[in-house]
Amino acid sequence: MEHLDARLGTIAAMTPRCRAVADIGCDHGLLIAALLEDGRCDYGIAADINPQPLKKARRELERRGLTAQSECRLTNGLCGIAPVGVDAVVIAGMGGELIADILSRWDYTENPTVTYLLQPMTRPVQLRQWLYAHRFTLQEERCCRANGKLYSVMRAQYTGCPTEETPTALYYGALDFRNDPLAGDYRAQVLGRLQRRITGLVEAKPTSERDEELTRATNLLLTLR
Repeated sequence: MEHLDARLGTIAAMTPRCRAVADIGCDHGLLIAALLEDGRCDYGIAADINPQPLKKARRELERRGLTAQSECRLTNGLCGIAPVGVDAVVIAGMGGELIADILSRWDYTENPTVTYLLQPMTRPVQLRQWLYAHRFTLQEERCCRANGKLYSVMRAQYTGCPTEETPTALYYGALDFRNDPLAGDYRAQVLGRLQRRITGLVEAKPTSERDEELTRATNLLLTLR
């Protein structure tokens, strides 16, 4: 797909065929344009909280002759996005906590007909925890590497079904370690960060709180290996 890096390309590949997709935090509008040109959706909504990205998105959609199939909206998260006709929502390029906050402020989040494509730049564990707590199911998760950094893309849906918040579910989600060529690197990244945390705790001044945290971190490392 034209102009898409590995991160946006992975999101596009995981987006199901749909009537309309809303890209929240659309930046340059490249993803919406690619989804329209590839026939993944019939209509695209490029949304952003800032007017400057919307200007860029509008220019990109005009350049590629896609204005009749799209619109640009100035919105705060999903506010102002009605669920009628929108069956896919993309929220990417933000921290996991911000993505969870955006979802929590939409009145129509618990709609089983909407597919969510979520790509946290940081704190994926907190995002997965929010999804599980609110009875979403991770249908698929893939790794991607962009600008030398490793990320995961989550395809989630509200099902009303609980997911046990085990360490594996929180830290690895729905990653396929057999078939995803980057999943092993993702695991190594998780374990490396946890090991560095343990090393810092070992070197810290001994206190009861430090000892408790060190025990938790060590047990978590052993579980996730």
